[in-house]
Amino acid sequence: MLTPDDRKELDFEKLGPVLESLVNSDRVSEKERRAIELCARAAVDLLSIEHEQTMQEFYNRPDVQRFESQQIERWLEENQNVAAGMSVLTHGRWYVSSYASNGKLQLTPVDPPWPFFPDDIE
Repeated sequence: MLTPDDRKELDFEKLGPVLESLVNSDRVSEKERRAIELCARAAVDLLSIEHEQTMQEFYNRPDVQRFESQQIERWLEENQNVAAGMSVLTHGRWYVSSYASNGKLQLTPVDPPWPFFPDDIE
């Protein structure tokens, strides 16, 4: 596992070009190239999982849940005539507007893993 010091050095803005030049060079075999790629992906996955856990802990705090509920209520009051399917970002969370079976406007959270956007598909 990565130590806190390792995490500090895991800056892909700096490491990316170094790894890319190494992978694209003739200094490594195909197996080594694949190992480098897998290690980089694993590091990104680990950081993503840690971030998701931190965010879940944050949103589970009672004070944050109370504030989030207030923000949603305020948004629903101010946007009563909005169409279903509208993406809403409030308090750092992503929601989609929809109508409940009773016809009342609601916001439904979109939790990770988030769907791909058209620009994300290669």
